Amino acid sequence: MPPKRCPECGRFLSNELVSRLAEERLPCPRCETPLSAAAVAGDGPSAGSAGSAGSVRPPDLDPETVRDEDDDVLAGWDVGADAAEMAGWANDQRPLPVDTIVVAAGVAIGAAVGAILPERRRIVGAMLGAVAGAVTAGVSRRLWELRG
Repeated sequence: MPPKRCPECGRFLSNELVSRLAEERLPCPRCETPLSAAAVAGDGPSAGSAGSAGSVRPPDLDPETVRDEDDDVLAGWDVGADAAEMAGWANDQRPLPVDTIVVAAGVAIGAAVGAILPERRRIVGAMLGAVAGAVTAGVSRRLWELRG
């Protein structure tokens, strides 16, 4: 069942407002038109207005009026670029993997700190330190990216 709407302006009405219409006439929150339960149900005098249509989808546009003459969606994107810039774009390379380097450094630092802590099991300390370093570096990197 579609939500109830104002028969004049088409504004969607809350369920609370619609339930209160059974007891009294209330104004529409948008256009201030007095509403009754019968008018909202579609039995009112203005039930045939555009606002009371069953669908909120706008009418379809004629495809011929919205089609462009030029079918190339990238036409004009490189206007003003010289040959050197065009050659640079063609030879595009992957940027430096900063995230990988930061996490690898975090693993190395964490492993070193975990290995030098005074414990009997240096290997376990190094592994735990490496995991802690990777997590800390990854989270720090994400926060750094969100900040900027």
